[in-house]
Amino acid sequence: MRSPCGRCTMFRVPDAGSAALIERLNNLHEGPLVLPDVIRLGDAAVPGLEAILRGPSQALPHARCMAADALGAIGGPKAASALVGALRDSIARTPDVISLEAERVVIDRIANHLCAHRENDVIEALLEALRITPYPACARALGELRDPRAIPLLIECLHDDAARGAALDALRRFGRDACPALIGTLIRPRLRRGLEAPSSIDARVAAARLLGELAQVALAPSAADVALRTALTDRQRAVRIEAAIAIARRGWKAAPEATATLAGGLDEAHWVQAERIMDALARFGPAAEETVVPLIALPVDDEGSRRRKIRAAIVAGRLRASSAIVPLAALAQIGDRELRLAVITALARIPATACSVLERFLLDREGPIRLRAVRALRDRRALGPALATELLGDSDPEVRILARASLLSNSPAAEFSLVRTLLTLGSRPRMAGIRIAQRISAPLRGRSWIKGVRSRARLWWGAWECLIAVRCRAPPRRGWTLRG
Repeated sequence: MRSPCGRCTMFRVPDAGSAALIERLNNLHEGPLVLPDVIRLGDAAVPGLEAILRGPSQALPHARCMAADALGAIGGPKAASALVGALRDSIARTPDVISLEAERVVIDRIANHLCAHRENDVIEALLEALRITPYPACARALGELRDPRAIPLLIECLHDDAARGAALDALRRFGRDACPALIGTLIRPRLRRGLEAPSSIDARVAAARLLGELAQVALAPSAADVALRTALTDRQRAVRIEAAIAIARRGWKAAPEATATLAGGLDEAHWVQAERIMDALARFGPAAEETVVPLIALPVDDEGSRRRKIRAAIVAGRLRASSAIVPLAALAQIGDRELRLAVITALARIPATACSVLERFLLDREGPIRLRAVRALRDRRALGPALATELLGDSDPEVRILARASLLSNSPAAEFSLVRTLLTLGSRPRMAGIRIAQRISAPLRGRSWIKGVRSRARLWWGAWECLIAVRCRAPPRRGWTLRG
C-alpha cells in the first residue's frame, strides 16, 4: 500500500500473517532468518514476542532469547514493559535442574536489553532480581543505570564467584559513591565460628583492588587510605597483598609496611599475581630497594624461596638498583638457568653495571643468557672487535648475527682482528704456545672436544665472511653462514 506522502511503499502484514511470522521464532532453523522481519513489525509484534518470552522453561532457550532480542531492538515503552514483565516472571520460577541454566541465560539476555531504559519500573525489576539471585547481567545493567540503591546489592554480589566480575564493573561506574561501601567490606570480614569463607576473602580482595583503582576519584588523605593501611595487618595474606598493591597504585612513596608485605608475597605461585606484585614494588621506586635487594642473597631452601629470589632480581633490575650489582654478580655461576636469566636481565637494565660483570655471562651454557649479555655490551658500546670476533664461533645464531653487525659497524679495527684470527686459527696471542687441541677448544672452555671443533669451524667461516664483507664494504650474505 502507498504511504500518505505517496513516495514510498509500506508493506503491512495482516494480523494472521504477523502471528505466523512470530511463531516461526520457535523454529531453531527459521528463527534467525525471520528475526529481522519480526523486528520490522514494531509494536504490533510486542504481544506475540512477550508470549514467547514468558513461555515455559526449556533446556534450549534460543526462541526466548530471540524474542528478547527482538523486543530490545524494537524499543519503546511497550517493549520495555514486556521485558520487565518477563524478567519478573522468570525470577519467580523454580525450574528443574535441566532448565535452570537456560533460565539464567534468558534472564541475562533480558537484563542486557533493559539497561537501555531508565524508567523506574525497569530499575525496580532489576533490583528485585538482584535481591533474589546475584545475576551478573542484572548487576551490569544496574551499573549502566547508576542508581544508588543498587550499591548495597552490588556489594553483596562481590561475595558470589560468578557475579563478582560484573559487580566490580558496575561499582567502578559509581566512582566516589561506592567507596564507603567498599571500605566497609574491606575492613569487616564475615566470620562464622571464627573462620572466614573463601568467598568473603575474595570479596575483600576485590574491594581493596577497586579502592586502588579509584585513586583518581577519591580524595587523599581519605577514609579509603586509612582502610588500606589497616588492611596491611589483616589476618588474610591475600587481603594484605591486595591492599599493598592498592597503596602502590595510589602513588604513596613512603610506605615501608606495604613494601615489606609485597616483598613477602614474591613467592606467589600464580604468575599473573606475581607480576602485579612486582609491578607494585617497582612503583615505590627507591623506597623498595632496601627491602628487595637483601632477598637476592638469601639461600634457596624450597620452591617458594627460589621464586622469591628470581623475582627479587627482576624487581632490582626494574628499580635500576646499583646496590644490587654485587649480589647479582655473585649468581653468575649458579646452576639455576631461570635465575641466571633473571640476573643477566637485571644487570643489563642497571646503568652502573660494569662491562666486566656482563662479560662473565658470555661463557654461559645457555644461548639466551649469552645473547642478553651481548646485547647489553652492544648497548654500552663495549663490544670490541676482538670480543666480537671470538663470538663468531658461538653456537647461538642470534649471538653470531650481533657479533657480525658489531664488526661491520667498526670496519677499520675489525679487519685487523679478523685477519689475526684467520692467521692464528682463532687462537689469541697468549695461546701461541698451547697445544693444537687446546687451541681448537679455546672458544668453548670446559666443553667437549667435538663441540670445540664445530665452534672453531663456525669461527673460521664467520671470520672469512666478515673479512670479505668488510673489504667489499657490503653486508655479508646470511646464506653463507655455517650453521651449528
